[in-house]
Amino acid sequence: MPSSQHHWVELIHGYVLRFAQPHHLDERLWKLWKAVEQDLAYGWSLTDLAERAILSKEHLRRICKKQLGRRPVQHLTFLRMQRASELLATTEDKIDTIAYQIGYASGAHFSNAFTKWVGVRPSEYREGRAGGGE
Repeated sequence: MPSSQHHWVELIHGYVLRFAQPHHLDERLWKLWKAVEQDLAYGWSLTDLAERAILSKEHLRRICKKQLGRRPVQHLTFLRMQRASELLATTEDKIDTIAYQIGYASGAHFSNAFTKWVGVRPSEYREGRAGGGE
């Protein structure tokens, strides 16, 4: 599926940026995303993210796009989907529980977002991981 391939490329891109080239990431961004990863359940808005990074919203948008290849809210979703994938693969937590842990108000909203980003429903992702891969 082209949609799922795109999101896997995004995941890989994020890992490369995060692990292979951490010295190129603006320190303000690194600190911001580290804090966000620690509290994905919080209802982060662009204003919250900019205030946390001590940047204007527009400057945060610019440096995120330049350094991460995506807007701040897209990166927030990326981090949430990354954590959701980990939780689906390593826990038996219910979909609703995972949704709340990563900042979604409902399991249905999370499931729709996950399907859009990953290309399969969370339950299908979990079944695929439990079955030894996709």
